[in-house]
Amino acid sequence: MVFLASVIVAYYHLKPQPRRVMLLLASYLFYAWWSVPFSLLMLFCTAVNWAAGRWMDHNPSTFQRRLALFLAVVTSLGILGVYKYANFISDSSLTLLGWQPWPHLSLILPLGISFYTVQSMSYCIDVYRGQLSGRRSLFDVVLFISFFPQLVAGPIVRGSDLLDQLDCANGLDWDNIRTGLAQLGWGMVKKVFIADAMAGVVSDVYGNPSSQSGLSLLLATYAFAVQIYCDFSGYSDIAIGAARMMGIKLPDNFRSPYLACSLRDFWRRWHITLSTWLRDYLYIPLGGSRRGEVRTYVNLMITMVLGGLWHGAGWHWVAWGALQGGVMSLERLAGLSENTPKSPAVRVVRWVITFHLVCVSWVLFRAASLEQAGLILRRIFTWSPGEIMPDFTPLAYVAALLLVEVLDVKNRWIASWKQHPVAVRWATYAMSLALLLTFQRAISAEFIYFQF
Repeated sequence: MVFLASVIVAYYHLKPQPRRVMLLLASYLFYAWWSVPFSLLMLFCTAVNWAAGRWMDHNPSTFQRRLALFLAVVTSLGILGVYKYANFISDSSLTLLGWQPWPHLSLILPLGISFYTVQSMSYCIDVYRGQLSGRRSLFDVVLFISFFPQLVAGPIVRGSDLLDQLDCANGLDWDNIRTGLAQLGWGMVKKVFIADAMAGVVSDVYGNPSSQSGLSLLLATYAFAVQIYCDFSGYSDIAIGAARMMGIKLPDNFRSPYLACSLRDFWRRWHITLSTWLRDYLYIPLGGSRRGEVRTYVNLMITMVLGGLWHGAGWHWVAWGALQGGVMSLERLAGLSENTPKSPAVRVVRWVITFHLVCVSWVLFRAASLEQAGLILRRIFTWSPGEIMPDFTPLAYVAALLLVEVLDVKNRWIASWKQHPVAVRWATYAMSLALLLTFQRAISAEFIYFQF
């Protein structure tokens, strides 16, 4: 918070070009505070994609442009592959084939590598497609990739959305300050008071699933549904709010996903910037829905399985992605993916089914392995006996979260902050005190999506 406040004060005391320099230095300081060598790795990945864009601008031939794009994408995916998937590939080969192509590597997964890799590639691909003019200055692209509010966990931003805003020519606007503070505060409440409170419940139960009852595992799964939403959407709110305080608008990343009535609708509302990235840079280039029904289902499965692997290297991630793709394919086959039910009763039924399908998928997301996920689901569906969670607070959290989404409390909160800043500030103090006294099971947990 001290870092953010210092950056914002400096931002509005400088002219546009010095602002840009300060913002770049601050962004790299932000990342290098965790690791200087890995900040250089991010710089290398950025420079490769910038150089490819420059090459494409200077070589109009189709072959030269494709070669530049190919080299940039292979380099970016190669970096991601070594750090994130090398051990998974090697260990899986040993398990399935009985031989190991290389020994297990002692590697640390660079913070936010999945996010800045796809953002770098999207810049290069957009230049290739002619949707974005390649920047002459490496400085511009380095600042675009490293912009600190969304660097380590998104939202994933396109060059067309952010590059021009990073000219930093905007003046001080107190509406931006108030709106940004309100959204940042909203994100902090979701993370600190709700996500972290549920993190302790989930860790206790999922840490030893074999001794837990089916009821406890079900309640812990509900708790994780609350945790992951408030954790990740909370970070997105913090990132969007921090950028907004500098007059920079980042895209929304969540739109009430737990109110969806189909899994396709869920992915239009959840991690929106990743969903649209997968659609625009993977699903549509594969052919989308333009090459017949069978090919559409194949493309959907490939996209969602690779989306699962984007999240992590493990067979439970593959299964998680396959479940998403399989259910979305069945919805399309049944004509449910585009159809919004008009009957309130049908809508409720479809919402209940969709919410619980999402919760089943969260088991695969949260479990340490495919075997553990299978154990948890088996114990839930057979209602196995065992230790019982001492309270039912996860149900109250789920109900409260759904009520907040239905009433659109977030946007009302931000609007109230702009119109009545003093009253809302004191209401915030009172609510924070009440939350401190109420949510006593909270632990200090890192943001879930930092591991991706």
